[in-house]
Amino acid sequence: MRAALVVGLGLTLSCHGGGGGSGGNQEGGVASSTSGGDTSGTGVGTNASGSAEGGTVADSSSGSSGPTDCNGGDPTGSPDAAEICDGIDQDCDGEIDEGIPTDGAGCQDPGPPPSTDMVSIVTISIRTGTDTNANTDSAMEACLGDGHCWSLDIPTTWNDRELGAWDVYAFEDLQIPREELDRFELRVAAGSGQDRWHPVAAGVAFDGEPIYCRNDMDVFLGSDGGAVEVASWVDPEGLDNHCATAWDSPLTFGPMIGAADPDGARLWYRTDATRAVRLRVAATAEALADAPVVHHGYPLASADFTQTVHVQGLQPDTQWWFDLEIEGERHGPWSFETAPRPDAAGEVRVAFGSCTHDDAQPIFGTIRDWAPDIFMFIGDNHYGNTGNVGALRQWYRWAHGRPQRRELLHESEILAVWDDHDYVGNNLDGTAAGKDNALRVFQEYWANASYGTEELAGIFSAQRHGQVEIFLLDDRYWRGLDDSVIGDEQEEWLYDALADSDATFKLVVSGSQYTLLDHSDSWGVFPEAQTRLRQFIADHDVAGVVLLSGDVHRAELRLLPGAAGGYGLPELTSSPLANPNNGCDDNESDLLGCYDGDNFFIGLEIDTAAADPTLTARIIDSDGDERDSWVIPRSSLQ
Repeated sequence: MRAALVVGLGLTLSCHGGGGGSGGNQEGGVASSTSGGDTSGTGVGTNASGSAEGGTVADSSSGSSGPTDCNGGDPTGSPDAAEICDGIDQDCDGEIDEGIPTDGAGCQDPGPPPSTDMVSIVTISIRTGTDTNANTDSAMEACLGDGHCWSLDIPTTWNDRELGAWDVYAFEDLQIPREELDRFELRVAAGSGQDRWHPVAAGVAFDGEPIYCRNDMDVFLGSDGGAVEVASWVDPEGLDNHCATAWDSPLTFGPMIGAADPDGARLWYRTDATRAVRLRVAATAEALADAPVVHHGYPLASADFTQTVHVQGLQPDTQWWFDLEIEGERHGPWSFETAPRPDAAGEVRVAFGSCTHDDAQPIFGTIRDWAPDIFMFIGDNHYGNTGNVGALRQWYRWAHGRPQRRELLHESEILAVWDDHDYVGNNLDGTAAGKDNALRVFQEYWANASYGTEELAGIFSAQRHGQVEIFLLDDRYWRGLDDSVIGDEQEEWLYDALADSDATFKLVVSGSQYTLLDHSDSWGVFPEAQTRLRQFIADHDVAGVVLLSGDVHRAELRLLPGAAGGYGLPELTSSPLANPNNGCDDNESDLLGCYDGDNFFIGLEIDTAAADPTLTARIIDSDGDERDSWVIPRSSLQ
């Protein structure tokens, strides 16, 4: 079975692509990847450009090979050579892998993770059938060997074995000798099984390596004595791969387009196991056919087979195309756009919303029709209410798999923050047990530019799009540990970032509301922190600030009073995307508009090229109808 991993994953592909630069790749690029998220605060990966590797033109007077050879006798290295993605300076200009889509590792294939005699992580994925009475809440177990059985129960709030659903169970830190795992058995747990269960597909991976696969299961488990029900089933063909993948595709979720920069973007995906994934990027969809491989990936079991690749070095404000090759099969193509340069004025459409509880989420079809350049999930992006890693992952898979929402992930640039329900639980703060698990899984399932800083954990970051800068706040991880919603150190980070920003509009995003007049789980619980924010903006002449929030299950347009010497701060609240409404209170003094009659989002049309730049906020319901709007001129924010 270990040999099968080498056959399935170990094919080494060259990223030279027959001379490099084919398929429009002369436009530029560098990429790097991470399984899960980047915690450095610097973004995912760094460009190797400018390193000394293979990069000095020899002096012909010294008797060396001269300008026709800058790579130690390699005839492909000369000023006339085309740069290719391999970590070498072909054109002798002192820069490595510049001007082409590439990754910071030189497009090298590291090969699959090694197979070992001891199994640390067992991942079991099972799909329940859709026929009548196929699902059950009864306790079930999976056994892979004598003494190696596990409960098929995702803890806390997830309901296992729903009709047609995939449940994924990961068991970590095991250290089991591989030879002790020799079968695939499903069985009813002792004292359970009154309702029958019909699993139709299953997959097993050892430390990511696909070990077992079956997608034609025809067994009913139960213990009520029915003729077709059995209390235990062992696959008679053994623990082996009887199919290529138990899922519909090895690409189980994604891709998602994450944070974009002027020279690149982050691309996220999830596979069914540790698979050989090849990413290609080109200037046109047609050019992908012959484009060289930009990145060789092997998503790991430790990150639930998610991976984010940071493609860099591309041209700004430009459409690019990409596809994913998984075990030799091409998936795609899809496209993304790089961000404009920071000094570029123009128009951008940004949409945002919060609170997605319901299974049906048709609002995302309306959002797709509105076609935002950027969509921001700003909290309660699922309602897991748990700090358990397995349960959090299951809820993110559920969320990323909702129809329409799934498609939006690869049509717009996606940014995200959390609030309480997708953090650990209702109204919980920085003292909550499980918050580090929540942070771990958040990083696995989103593709923001960074998460906190090297010194300070959290999900906060800043993202620039031309003359618009977005500050994504973490309103949970540090809440309540001092007199702040976001913690004193994150406040200092925010103040420094605001003071340093020259963006025309500065969008400050919090899952919880800023207003002091409403809601017990908001900045209103920490009035000193809200006052400090308003006063900093006034004292340091920070112009162009607009506050964005969610959480309260209604859309609101507010104008918060400015601090002494400052301007009034607009607060735009967008909630819910897929949840029941709470009613408006029209008597609150800072409330300019409110809508509570449907699911909706707020769309922002921002024009920084106008003589007086404007931000127009529109409350749009699930039918695409505009319910309210507010035009905010830049001249009012200074």
